[in-house]
Amino acid sequence: MTQIHGQLEPLTPEELTGCFPFLAETFPENELKPLNRLLELYRRGIYDMWKLVDGGTVHGYALLLRGEGCRYVLLDYLAVPDKGRGWGTACLALLQARYPQGILVEAEAPLPGLPEEELALRQRRLRFYQRSGFVPCPFDNCVFGVVYLIHLWAPVLPEDRNALCARELYRYYRMQLPQQMLEKHVTIEGLCPSKEEHL
Repeated sequence: MTQIHGQLEPLTPEELTGCFPFLAETFPENELKPLNRLLELYRRGIYDMWKLVDGGTVHGYALLLRGEGCRYVLLDYLAVPDKGRGWGTACLALLQARYPQGILVEAEAPLPGLPEEELALRQRRLRFYQRSGFVPCPFDNCVFGVVYLIHLWAPVLPEDRNALCARELYRYYRMQLPQQMLEKHVTIEGLCPSKEEHL
């Protein structure tokens, strides 16, 4: 059983602005939304922002999308300054307690042909989520040229989890992107973003 350290506290817009340089160092440029986009999602009331605090020190950040009509929340970003000390696992455990309905995550696919170091990093990330009970959904999505593998954690896994999770992702991207951009830059395996029946 995971030993949980610290607690989640709300991350203010000002704090997000202050830690954004760290996020920019942690995530590739083509994966990190601009700061003004993140703040806009927060102002719209569909973005939860948390910091993991223990003993007055911040040990992690978690940003999640949640939408009306969506069964699960989507973990947008999880960043831990002190890697390898269990803070990432602790943060996930706290998020699972706070969002007992279930959490979706996207992790970069370990594609053939990647440099060895990058391939190993992506494989470690997948194992990290799987150790915390996240189950892979056997479909891919490609967002602005980045291929992700989808994982779901939920107390009870639905029989139709693949189709359900694909629809959930589509809803989340539709919340964030204009239709034309959605059709051009987002491909969810098995779904056509131009068809309304996926809503």
